[in-house]
Amino acid sequence: MKLTLSPKELAQAIGVSESSLKRWADKGVIEVTRTAGGHRRIPVPEAIRFIRESRATLVDPRILGLSDLETLDSEHGASTIGDEAEQLYRFLVAGDAPRARGLILSLYLGGESVASICDGPVREAMHRIGELWQHDPSGVFAEHRATDICLQALNQLRLTLPAPQSEMVAVGGAPAGDPYLLPSLIAATVLAAEGFAAVNLGPDTPYETLLVAAREHRARLVWLSVSSEVDARAFNREVKALAQELAGAGVCVVVGGRRAEQLSLAPADNLYRGHSMGELVAFARGVLLGAGRRN
Repeated sequence: MKLTLSPKELAQAIGVSESSLKRWADKGVIEVTRTAGGHRRIPVPEAIRFIRESRATLVDPRILGLSDLETLDSEHGASTIGDEAEQLYRFLVAGDAPRARGLILSLYLGGESVASICDGPVREAMHRIGELWQHDPSGVFAEHRATDICLQALNQLRLTLPAPQSEMVAVGGAPAGDPYLLPSLIAATVLAAEGFAAVNLGPDTPYETLLVAAREHRARLVWLSVSSEVDARAFNREVKALAQELAGAGVCVVVGGRRAEQLSLAPADNLYRGHSMGELVAFARGVLLGAGRRN
């Protein structure tokens, strides 16, 4: 993906005149940087923000380096509201990575939030694929391949997000013994979309490592995504200790994931349980708002 665009390139990408782009840039509708020679340049994340908010039509995604969007033809495109989970499921089962990535990108460019994409089509499609092993010997293969494709799509999506506008940092991962990659990356991508500098430590992360990372980055939020069976007593003890260690620095700990509801967390003022990415967004915005008030 390209890093910046000229006004002419963005104009061609969305099918408008270059003079219109320059006029919008001069009015501050689109934020631009200037080269040493004084030429306007538009960061790709800013171009994508403008496309999302203005509902502009992206007529040539190749200019933005988003060629996967071209794979969504009229037969496979996300044209039916509410049908995205079924389409994503079909693409993932078929191993059609370009169309799966293109669908997720198209939903984001169309104005869907990262949280709603992950709570909706991604969660639903992956849940269905996760059940295939009960009926099909190739189910494990299909799930692993689908996971890899979703990892590709979310990492690509993260590259399109604006740079954090504050010094707010979130760190997180899956707890020790939990091998799942995707849930923690989802949380990181959702938090990045909300303006956090999200540091994803990935699977099998001991709580001591989370503590070190939180202190190293001066994090304001720590997440734990629990997707596999854990020793409930040991987990509860370690998470309580983590929350207590971070409480003095005003750091909040959020526990989520499909297994989180089975855990009985010890009460703590800075320890919370989330049930969806939408809840994580609401909580993250509260943290950002609280930091703004203190500043």
